[in-house]
Amino acid sequence: MSKRGPRYFAQLKGEKKYMPESPCRRGHVAFRITATGTCVECRKENEKQRYYANPEKTKERVKAKYNANAEALREKRKQHYYLNVDIERALAKEQSRKWRQNNPGKHSALRYRYEQAIKERTPKWANTQDIIDFYAGCPKGFHVDHILPLRGKFVSGLHTVNNLQYLKAEDNLKKSNKYLPT
Repeated sequence: MSKRGPRYFAQLKGEKKYMPESPCRRGHVAFRITATGTCVECRKENEKQRYYANPEKTKERVKAKYNANAEALREKRKQHYYLNVDIERALAKEQSRKWRQNNPGKHSALRYRYEQAIKERTPKWANTQDIIDFYAGCPKGFHVDHILPLRGKFVSGLHTVNNLQYLKAEDNLKKSNKYLPT
């Protein structure tokens, strides 16, 4: 009876990849695909050769495959997002915190520029108490967004209650400093 190797145990565990005990025929020490035993690096090289041999055919094949499974792929992405959204947010928060610690001068300058933009774009006739109340009433999971951004590329708005809205956090982050007319 032959010795059971890493591929056999990976199949038992239901893993998609495994690390072999020896290099492949081309000398790669890399993961292999459990179902076929193919070296991941060899597969990448083969795909690259196939692509450069006929890029248009490859693009058509990929597009056709996507179109045939578009709904299933969207659903899969949605499921992945909902399963990993908390982890990704935590990682992003941690990266942001580390960046602020490693770049205190840049962080200070950015914060100062933002505060200056608010001061410059708050007219004397604006009711600051209404603005404070608007921020205080922001629902959980939402951001207070300037409809016309304070520092937009083509158009800039004022820091007044009329220019504020509640926007879902992910929508506000996508919007960034852009004006999206409705």
